[in-house]
Amino acid sequence: MICTEVRRVFLALNDSEHNERTEQGGLSSVAYDAIMRMILARELSGGDIIQERRLADELDMSRTPVREALRRLEAEGWLERLNARTIGVKKIAINEYVAALQVRELLEPEAAALAAAKAGTDMITEWASKLEAIRQAEQTGLKQQWEFDQTLHMGIAKATGNEVLLKIISELRKTTQIFENQTLPARSFPGYDAHLAIIHAIVSGDSEQARNAMQLHLRETKKNIFDAI
Repeated sequence: MICTEVRRVFLALNDSEHNERTEQGGLSSVAYDAIMRMILARELSGGDIIQERRLADELDMSRTPVREALRRLEAEGWLERLNARTIGVKKIAINEYVAALQVRELLEPEAAALAAAKAGTDMITEWASKLEAIRQAEQTGLKQQWEFDQTLHMGIAKATGNEVLLKIISELRKTTQIFENQTLPARSFPGYDAHLAIIHAIVSGDSEQARNAMQLHLRETKKNIFDAI
């Protein structure tokens, strides 16, 4: 009887610990996504020191899931250890940026062409109206501009139905975005006409035009970046 009771208590404790670990793991993922979003949206730039306590307060969670998220970001190479107790946002070197942009020039036009072949999804047809709303807004923050750009490019990758392609484009865009954030001053929403041309080609189901529009957009982006640095 005593053994049975001990076993029951032991199992209950194990369940409690398992639930706590599961909850912490979920919070860690939330913290990871939030911190990465801060990095990509220019709230944290290359070279910035990461303050664990401040992030925990800002995200309204304990330091444990934030610490786990930071370890993951460091392991993936988005953060770098500056000394034994300090980590910061990694600075992207220009050669890394150029390499990532070159691969984007190969993959994203094909992603646009594949997305055009699957035109008609509600997600794609809503993009033009969202872009127009950003263009007409008297005050549109950089975060909102970035979020649209991210939604558009990643939405196109997702519309291909190819999870491998989606993951690769996502990682490449992180590299190019971090470099642009750390190198260029904040600027107004770029590429309105180029984005609209991509959207219209995809919505109309014209794969070749979608490919060409995306290719032109990326080449113009690269030219603008190199003209600015």
